[in-house]
Amino acid sequence: MSTALLQWILLLFCLPIHAKDLAKQYSVTPSNWPKVETADQRKVPPLTPLTLLKAAPSKDATALGSRLFHDPILSLDKTVSCATCHDANQTFADGLGQAIGIDKQQGRRNTPAIFGLDHWETFFWDGRAKTAEQQALMPIEDPKEMGLPLKQAIARLNAHADYPKQFKQIYGQETITTETLAKALVAFERSIPAPQTLFTQFINTAFKNPEQAVALLSPQQLQGLHVFRTKGKCMTCHNGALMSDNQFHVTGFHYYGRELEDIGRYKVTKKAEDSGAFRTPSLIGMSQTAPWMHDGLQVSLEGLVLQYNAGGPRPRPRKEFVNDPLFPKTTDLLLKLGLNQQEREALMEFLRIL
Repeated sequence: MSTALLQWILLLFCLPIHAKDLAKQYSVTPSNWPKVETADQRKVPPLTPLTLLKAAPSKDATALGSRLFHDPILSLDKTVSCATCHDANQTFADGLGQAIGIDKQQGRRNTPAIFGLDHWETFFWDGRAKTAEQQALMPIEDPKEMGLPLKQAIARLNAHADYPKQFKQIYGQETITTETLAKALVAFERSIPAPQTLFTQFINTAFKNPEQAVALLSPQQLQGLHVFRTKGKCMTCHNGALMSDNQFHVTGFHYYGRELEDIGRYKVTKKAEDSGAFRTPSLIGMSQTAPWMHDGLQVSLEGLVLQYNAGGPRPRPRKEFVNDPLFPKTTDLLLKLGLNQQEREALMEFLRIL
């Protein structure tokens, strides 16, 4: 007898009626699942499979992009490549709190995994890049990442033994440019699939065979999904195929006026309301991409759930910052949830399969 079948037998005979009802409620097409609850009563996009929104890149462009992505030729001292921080064996992240670039320099932010490029509306934690092509070039020049001026990077590629031939074959130009370099890198990045997790298997199956999808989850994981969609109000921000609303929110992890201060989006927009705001990360693959948050300082899933259950971190300004217009104000979208221990544990079990 399989473990999954045994769990459902226990569910049927040992768990309360409401647990059996929960399995029934989710054994239907996702459009008929229980209504999503959000902090502001707003209707949000449902959870759906993550797919390409545009035509897939050609195999040749993808192969060229992959080669460039893994080639340290694009770093100043030829020791670092894009793959240094975005390792295929680490879900295209690096497993570190903060990224490490040339000369072992440590950055300030956590390396996000790469997937779902078609779904993002901005790039980087602070949204400073508006397109994937723009984002692809910025780490090359960043002095703490790859440290190579783009002019030098293009000169290196044009002087290479065979890169010019590959670029001409694919893009029809004699000379490699920053535009074609970005196109090649993004072609590969767009080919990277979402992390393969129990959740991605579940959500893909749910639209084909709902009953089979529910059978993939343990009763506790299913309860966690329900808490995520309802009482936990997680889909206020973590919604849609990407499990991100593509918006910027102040969640309280800014350390304003302290050594680790990072005021995020404000550096891009210069708007006071954006001080301490960061783009909502996708939760897909979070079971494989710890540590979490923009600073990579959060290592405890239980700690995060407890903080959000309490309404999120709400730092109070010290005396010298009481009237400071840039002191971040935690978003009103974070509410005290009142999740009991069973609900919190179920939610954590669901988050562990993402």
